[in-house]
Amino acid sequence: MKDDPSHMTFAYLQTIFDRSADGLMICDAQGTILKLNRAAEILNGVKASEVLGKDVRTLVKEGQIDRSATQEVLETKRQVSVIQTTPRSKYTLLVTGTPVFDDDHNLSFVVVNERDISLIESMRKELALARQESEKIKDELTELTLLELKDNNIVAQSDSMKQTLKLALKLSAINASNILIQGESGTGKGLLAKFIHKHRAGSRKPFIQINCAALPENLLEAELFGYTKGAFTGASEKGRIGLFELASGGTLFLDEIGEMSIGVQAKLLQCLDDHEIMPIGGTVPKKIDCSIIAATNQDLDSQTFNKKFRLDLFHRLNTFTLLIPPLRNRPEDILELVRITLKKYNKQYNRRARIGYKAFETLQIYNFPGNVRELINIIKQAIVMCDRRSLDDYLVKMLNKTKPFGTKEEPMKEGSTLSDKIWVVENEMLMQAAMKCLTTREAARFLGISQPSVVRKFKKHGLAITKK
Repeated sequence: MKDDPSHMTFAYLQTIFDRSADGLMICDAQGTILKLNRAAEILNGVKASEVLGKDVRTLVKEGQIDRSATQEVLETKRQVSVIQTTPRSKYTLLVTGTPVFDDDHNLSFVVVNERDISLIESMRKELALARQESEKIKDELTELTLLELKDNNIVAQSDSMKQTLKLALKLSAINASNILIQGESGTGKGLLAKFIHKHRAGSRKPFIQINCAALPENLLEAELFGYTKGAFTGASEKGRIGLFELASGGTLFLDEIGEMSIGVQAKLLQCLDDHEIMPIGGTVPKKIDCSIIAATNQDLDSQTFNKKFRLDLFHRLNTFTLLIPPLRNRPEDILELVRITLKKYNKQYNRRARIGYKAFETLQIYNFPGNVRELINIIKQAIVMCDRRSLDDYLVKMLNKTKPFGTKEEPMKEGSTLSDKIWVVENEMLMQAAMKCLTTREAARFLGISQPSVVRKFKKHGLAITKK
C-alpha cells in the first residue's frame, strides 16, 4: 500500500498543501469550506475546527472577514481577486478565488489562494519615505550648489534670488533652450547665463556670447550666421563661420536682445523655428544644435506693442523666463557682495581695506540704479582712491554726493554761475555713466552723445570706466 503510486501522489499533494507559505482553502459549489491549510489559519486568525463546514457567507456576516472571494466566484463563475482584511489577525490579504468545473461545465469547487500583502504595503511606505529622503537630499545638494555660487560672484542670500537660481538649476538639468533672462542693467544676466551653461550636461561645450547692441545690423548678422567667400565688399576671401556654428553642442548667449534690429529678428526667428541657418551669400542651409539664452534690460512687452520687437520672436524666446530682481529689492545680498568685492580687489591692489557698520548702513539704504555692477565699481573705486584702511568715511561721503540719475538737484549756493551748475550736473551724469557702463560706446548711448565726446568729457572731469 505504501508503494501505491496514487497514494504517494496524494501524500505529495497533501505535503504541498500543508507546507505552502500561501493560505490555501477549498470550498464546494455551495460555498462550504471543505479544507484549509495551516497558513490559512494563521492569515485569517482562525482554527480549522472553527470554520470547516461553514458557509463563507457566514464568515462575512460574523465579521471574521470583510469580503469573500469565494462568494464572488459563486456569483460570477470566473476567477476573482480581492483585497481582504481580517480583523482577528490584522493582516491585509490578496485573495484569489479560482473556479473548478467538471466535465459538464458545472462548478465543482472553488480553490482559494491567500497571500499577505502587509509586507508589500510596508515596502511601499518605505519606498515613499526613501523618495522623500531622496528629494530632501536633492534639495540639500541644490542648497550646496547655491552656496558654491560665491565662487562665481553670484550671491543669493535673498529669497527672490534663491528662487531665480533654483529655477535656473532646473532648466540646466533638463538642458532647456530658448531661455529669456530679464533684469535691469548691472544685475548679472551674463553671470546667470554662464551659470546655466555650467550646470548643463554639455557644460564642456562652447559658451559663446555676443552683445546685440554693440554691432550694427549688417555686422551682427554676419557674426551670428557667418558668410561665404565674397558675400559682400570687404568680406574675408575664406568666408567666416557664424557664432551659431561655433556654439555647436553648447550655448549661444544673446545679450541685449532688445536692441536687435527687426531685420535680424526675422532671420533669428526662422533660425529658431527651423533649427538651421543660412550664411550670408550662401545657398545651402546648415543645421544647428546649440541652446539659446537671451537677455535684455528692456521691457519687451512694450517693445512689441510699439512694433520695435517682433511678437512672434518674443513668444519663441519666452519659453522659459528668469527674472533677476534689482539689488535695491534684495538688500540681504549687499553684505555678501561687499565681502566678495573687498576680498577680490584687496588682493588685486595689495590692500587691506575694510568697511564698517557706518558705511554698510549707508550702502543698505542706497538705491543702486546700476545694481551689482555699480556696487562693485563703488567698492573698487574706494579701495583704489582711499588712502585709509577704513573706507567708511570715503564711502559715506561718496554715496551721499552721488544721486541716482533723474533726482532733483539741491539749489546751488548764491553766486554760483551757469558754468558752475553745468559742470556739477555734467559731472554727476558722467559719474553715473562711468559706474553703469562697460565701455565708452555704451556710456555714449546712456548719455545720448557721441563716443568721442564721452572720451573728451571723461578726461576733462578726471573720470574713467572702472568696470573691467
